[in-house]
Parts: sequence; structure tokens; C-alpha cells
Amino acid sequence: MKSASLLPFLRPSSLRLIALLAVSTGSLLTPGPALRAAELRSEATVGDYRIAPRDQLQFQVFDEEASLLVQRVSSAGEISVPLLGAVKVAGLTLRESESLMEKRYREGGFYLKPQVILSFQAYAPRSISVLGQVNNPNQIDFAVERGTIGIVTAITRAGGFTRVARTDAVRVMRTVDGRETSFTINVASYLDDKTKDQEFRLLPDDIVFVPERVF
Repeated sequence: MKSASLLPFLRPSSLRLIALLAVSTGSLLTPGPALRAAELRSEATVGDYRIAPRDQLQFQVFDEEASLLVQRVSSAGEISVPLLGAVKVAGLTLRESESLMEKRYREGGFYLKPQVILSFQAYAPRSISVLGQVNNPNQIDFAVERGTIGIVTAITRAGGFTRVARTDAVRVMRTVDGRETSFTINVASYLDDKTKDQEFRLLPDDIVFVPERVF
């Protein structure tokens, strides 16, 4: 099956969830006509971009040349900076992270008026996996300036639904703070122009599983 090439890249816990879903819903792949849907344009701007694990950042305190460092955000969402140690920056914008560090430098008595300067050196890859009753099960990459991608967009880029897809009960598996969470999404409800603005948004590393209809 085409989806087999994805398995080495998925977490063991995610694989277990997929296996359980496959048993309960039938076979993963049945070719059929694609359901086409227009992609939504990105609603996020680069200025709104939120730091993610594996992003690479440059850090410096203004007028402190020795403080300059380049560091990759850890899987826990942290970078280690002089005097403060580990600071969690994942989920924050650059400006929010700078403000947080400046506040800690002041409160710790390290600087009176610190000016922290953060910039991106490299973005972590952004992707989600779409499996099950779609015509081209695959990992879907999306632009780094997007914090999310719409579920209809992701399914469209995976070739659309097969003819036996159950479109009203699509499963989304997500890891939040180390714990596996799942959602059941009625994707069919987003195919109307009146409802597409409410489309469920996928986050990096989400796994989408489209089950088979029971006739």
C-alpha cells in the first residue's frame, strides 16, 4: 500500500491508534474518484508566526556581544540562554519571547533595561499525515509561515476522498503535552462556501485518518 512508506516516520503510539482505527473501520485504501475542494488561503502572517520545536533561533542581548548564540528549539519547546537557562518559547511569537526574557532578566536582577533580540535562522519542517480513504495517502507539507492548515485543504492535497470514504467521521490524532488526543471531524460540513471559514485547523504532526463507510 502507498501508506506503508510513511510508517517509519510515525510515532509508535500513533501507529497503535491507526491500527485500532483500521481494524474498526475496514481496509485503509480503496481507489476511487477524488473529491476536489479549493485550498484556503493562509490566514497567518509571518509576524504572527509562533515558534515551534526544531526551529533554529539566533539570540542576543543588545550591546552584549558575548551573549550571541544560535540554538535549535528543543522538543520540549525550550532554548537555553545565558543566565536564565531554559526558557520555553514554543507557541510564542518572537516579540512575545523577547518580552518574556527581558522581564526575567529584570526580575532576576541581571539587567536594568535589557533588550533581547531574537530572529529566525531556519524553520522546522511543517507536515501532517493523511491516511485511510484518500486517493494519495501521504505526508503533506505546508508553508512555514502558516501555523495551521485546513483539514479540507490537507485532504484535497492527498488526492481527495475515495468513493467509499466516510466524510462525516474523519479522525484527527494529535499529541498535546506528550499525550495522544483524538478528534472526530465532520469534514462534509465544511464543503459549503458558507461554512468553510469554520474549517477545522490541523497543527504540525497531526495524523488524519479517513475511515471507510459501512454500507
